[in-house]
Amino acid sequence: MLHDEIGETFLVVDDDELLRGRLARALHVRGYRPLVAGNFDEAMDVLALEQPHYAVVDLNMPGRSGLELLAEIQRKSPKTRCVMLTGYGSITTAVEAMRAGAWNYVTKPADAEQIL
Repeated sequence: MLHDEIGETFLVVDDDELLRGRLARALHVRGYRPLVAGNFDEAMDVLALEQPHYAVVDLNMPGRSGLELLAEIQRKSPKTRCVMLTGYGSITTAVEAMRAGAWNYVTKPADAEQIL
């Protein structure tokens, strides 16, 4: 996949700091410009400044859920392609995520290749 000079933006939202950092580095190496957030509120701060090309959103975070964030991303940045990431995969949550606008649904542990 070719990216423009500054790289397509990829928002990574996960409350696990280690996973968030590892994924952001892996995306950067692949030519993306990662944006990171640890929760719903931090992600909303990022969305106030940027409309990312892509986003990967953790389903279960303290505070507001990834499903709520997914709905807000779709509202504020409708062209953003979102992947829902969860350690608690089920058919029910997969269906909810897809209905909320997720482009794909990936269970943890997941690496950058699985998400891409």
